[in-house]
Amino acid sequence: MKNFLRFLMLLLLIMAFACSNAKQDNGSAVSFMETEMDQSGAERSRQEPPPPPQPGEEAQNSSKPVERKIIKEGSITFETDDLQATRQLILTAVAESGGYLAQDNAYNEYDRIQHQLVLRIPADKFDSLLNKISASAKKLDSKNISAQDVTEEFIDVQARLKTKKELEKRYLELLKQAKKVDEILNIEREIGTLRSDIESIEGRLKYLTDKVSFGTLTVTYYQKITASFGFGSKFNQALRNGWTNLGWVAIGFTSLWPFIVLGLVLFFVIRRMRRRKNP
Repeated sequence: MKNFLRFLMLLLLIMAFACSNAKQDNGSAVSFMETEMDQSGAERSRQEPPPPPQPGEEAQNSSKPVERKIIKEGSITFETDDLQATRQLILTAVAESGGYLAQDNAYNEYDRIQHQLVLRIPADKFDSLLNKISASAKKLDSKNISAQDVTEEFIDVQARLKTKKELEKRYLELLKQAKKVDEILNIEREIGTLRSDIESIEGRLKYLTDKVSFGTLTVTYYQKITASFGFGSKFNQALRNGWTNLGWVAIGFTSLWPFIVLGLVLFFVIRRMRRRKNP
C-alpha cells in the first residue's frame, strides 16, 4: 500500500512539472509571435504610408458653420434710345463695382442695332448692379436670374486636395528612405499619379472659386431704326448685280469654248454637204 501511494505521489509531481513547462513554452511562443508581429508592423509602417482620411471627413466632423458657395448667373434684354449712353452707363457701373467686361458683341439687323455685353461682377455687387441696369432701361423685354449652390462640391474638392497633398508628402518621405531601384521607381510612379490628380483638382477648385467670386451677367440692349425702301441705293445695287451676272455668263461661255468651236465646225460641214447634194 505504501509503495502504491509513493508511486501516485511521484506521478502527480511529474504531471505538475510537465504542465509548468508547457505553460512556460506557450508563453514564450506567444511572446515571440507578438514580437514578430510588432517588428513586421513597424517594417510595414516604414515602407507604406498609413491610409489617408476619407474626403470630406474633416468637413463633416467640423462644428463650424458652413459658408454657402453660390454661383450667380443672369441675363437681361431691354430697349434703349441711345446705344452709346447706355453702353457708357453700364461700363461705368461695372468699373465702380470692381467687375470687368468679358465679351462685347454688336449686331445690325433689319429694324434694330443690337449690342450684347458679357459682364463678370463680384458676387456681393451682382444684385445691386442688375437693379441699376434694369432701372435705366426704356423697355424691359426679359430678365432671368439663376443661383447654383456648389457648397457640397466645393468642400469635397478641398478635402480631396488636402488628402492628395498629404499622401504625396508621405511618398516623398518614403522616397528619401528607399534604397532599391525598383522601390524608387514604384514610389516615383505613385508620386507622378498623385501630382496629376492634384493638378486636376486644383484646376477644378480654381474654376469653382472664380465662378463663386464673380457672377456672370449677359446684358443685351438694342435701338430700333426706321426701315426705308431706299430706291436709289437699291437701283444702284441692281445695276451692280446685273454687271456681275453678265461677267459670270461670259466666264461660263469662255469655259465652254471647245464645245462651241466643235459645234461651229459641225454646222459648216453639214451645210456644205447639203449644198453638194442640192446644186
